[in-house]
Amino acid sequence: MASRLPLLITLAGVAVLFLSILFVFALVIGAMFFGGIEFYGGFSEAASAVAPVHLAA
Repeated sequence: MASRLPLLITLAGVAVLFLSILFVFALVIGAMFFGGIEFYGGFSEAASAVAPVHLAA
């Protein structure tokens, strides 16, 4: 059993790494679908197009 300990520790580390990457991936995909992240402009770009900022020269 002692010879399998490094293998078990490695597999546990790989599983934690895989689950953390999967969790971040799910957060990003969820934020895209539920409006948390605006990748394509969204309201901020539309608001700046309606009321452009005039710079004083």
